[in-house]
Amino acid sequence: MAMELKRLIAALTVLLLAACQPDSRLSETPPVAELATVISVTVGPYHLRLPLVAITWAGRSKVSQPCEEEKSQRLCSVPMETLVESAQKERAIAASSLEILLDDYSTFKNLKLDRWFDIPQLCEQLTQRWARQQCTGPSLFQDNLRRFTLIKQESLPRVNSLGLIGGQKEPIRQVVQRMEFIGDDPTADCADDGQGLCTVAMQLEGNVLAIWVVAIADVNSIQRQAITIRAFLKYAAGKEENYKILEAALSINN
Repeated sequence: MAMELKRLIAALTVLLLAACQPDSRLSETPPVAELATVISVTVGPYHLRLPLVAITWAGRSKVSQPCEEEKSQRLCSVPMETLVESAQKERAIAASSLEILLDDYSTFKNLKLDRWFDIPQLCEQLTQRWARQQCTGPSLFQDNLRRFTLIKQESLPRVNSLGLIGGQKEPIRQVVQRMEFIGDDPTADCADDGQGLCTVAMQLEGNVLAIWVVAIADVNSIQRQAITIRAFLKYAAGKEENYKILEAALSINN
């Protein structure tokens, strides 16, 4: 009886010690230094420089290229490790599709832990002024423009990451494929359910499209978003950032 009691006490001691130890998984911190790394990405004629945090989400890449498998008809995400390595080697990644996130830089979602981390320390490590502003706030970009996708028009049939929006029966890529563009004006296709969600796309240089989703079918707002995207590509994420001209372009737009 005494022996069994000693064993029980020993087992309880081990359990209590284990409970007092921090979960090693919870000590995992977001890769802040990597998220601040500036990555060079080309989409058609556009040569962009973007911090990793703007082209990934929860550790998953938003940069896509044709899959390596022979005869594959799909696009595959470029691994984060490859993106970081390209920056170290000062080599641009040639992308067929690229989703650019414009906010929420100071938080990070760890999918393994299903937990959000606050990373305000990232803001001061971002080398581009526009990115620091988006990290600390308030946002430079009005009309609730939070993200958009650049894609080569020829890659639309191959992309599987654009998803769909509520009320539309077709995937976004199919919606965009049947759009008829007039010049470089944005074209909107709104859901039939009347809830206001719309897929918007516009033609850019070199048969590249910009695609985004809006919550309100407001023509003036969509036009302002289109102007903002063009200004962003030229003055924020272009080869050389020009923050003053970016601010001026956005203030005129508003």
